[in-house]
Amino acid sequence: MKICILGAGVIGLTTAWCLAEAGYDVVIVDRHASTAKDASAANGAQLSYAFVAPLASPATLKKLPSLLLSRNSPMRIRAGLDPALISWAARFLLACRPGAVRETVAAQLALAALSRSELTRLTQNLRLSFGLRTAGKLVIHRSAREFKTACRSVVAAGEEHGQQILSAAECLALEPALQLDADQLAGGIFTASEQVGDCAAFCAALTVRLRQRRNVEWLLDTPIIGPVRAGGRLVAVDTGKGQIAADHFVLCMGAASGAFARACGFYLPIYPLKGYSITLAPPPQARVLRHSITDMARKLVFAPLARDGRSAVRIAGIADLESNDMTLDGGRIDILRRAAAELLGIEAAGDIAPWCGLRPATPDSRPIIGWSPLEGLFINSGHGMLGWTLACGSARLTADMIERKRPATETSPFALRRAA
Repeated sequence: MKICILGAGVIGLTTAWCLAEAGYDVVIVDRHASTAKDASAANGAQLSYAFVAPLASPATLKKLPSLLLSRNSPMRIRAGLDPALISWAARFLLACRPGAVRETVAAQLALAALSRSELTRLTQNLRLSFGLRTAGKLVIHRSAREFKTACRSVVAAGEEHGQQILSAAECLALEPALQLDADQLAGGIFTASEQVGDCAAFCAALTVRLRQRRNVEWLLDTPIIGPVRAGGRLVAVDTGKGQIAADHFVLCMGAASGAFARACGFYLPIYPLKGYSITLAPPPQARVLRHSITDMARKLVFAPLARDGRSAVRIAGIADLESNDMTLDGGRIDILRRAAAELLGIEAAGDIAPWCGLRPATPDSRPIIGWSPLEGLFINSGHGMLGWTLACGSARLTADMIERKRPATETSPFALRRAA
């Protein structure tokens, strides 16, 4: 049986591996000449298995007016009267209900646990090198009110995820690279088991392994134009290099997935969230960042990485709703520069490797994993800001469902038509 993977980012590549490993003939199609060129290229680098709270929540709903009106807000709308955004936003508001949030967190935690297990298996079996390490994650809170809410969540969860509540002084003692005073923090939540890793390096290493398999075919530098249907079934995709026929297709096109779904005749609630990152090498005198940091007030993440054999820091965040605009906004990059200076005392100058990408977000932040209304088309897309974290687990679920095996975790929370 031949399965065509549409998209060669981290979701597409992991899906391709799981299906090729199961014995299927796999063909990987992507518009770029190499893999991991879109949202997988320079994401936040955090593998966040315990912190999977959705963007849609009662807290976000309360802050929405100020978030959208502030010039330096981590979230901004510049898409105008985009019908796709209006439809997505209506569903986003419904996803802010407490019950919906609880369902999302439970589902994402289960998928994240599976993803961690699968990533470990791939890393060990294939001997992949991409800077994976258990750095631990410190989430710092500046607001006393928000810190109390976070503490209640930790207490309610018990010790399941090994989270520790730290005072401001304990946060600064844990991470000496933080250049903050104790009175600038309310406290923090630390999870020692959280990991970091370079997603682009992972994709490059996995690409090498995929190229070594005889049952994997590559069609890169091949723009996907649209579907070819026959008798209510997807039988091929039309590309800039002709038609590609297969028995099944898996949609892993990230932010472009919605447009492909529309061409197939159904609605996929995915909208691009434009994110930014910079990757910088601290000066020799700077203290090396030991742990992954999330600044909740600014919705920014800081991850220690290796770059060209030297210590580096990836600073990422921002969620702009700008349709498919890929313009690199200097003002948004400046937000990340200032954050580097304030939190880490690093004055980012020339070599900062600025980047922006479109993260495929669903209204409730859960990915869509399952069969589409069009026969022959499977969906594995919509991972939003957790694509790197959830990729390997999503690939495992996709392979299990296509093989008609019993999935490793419940799949109904990720269906296109969510369970009632």
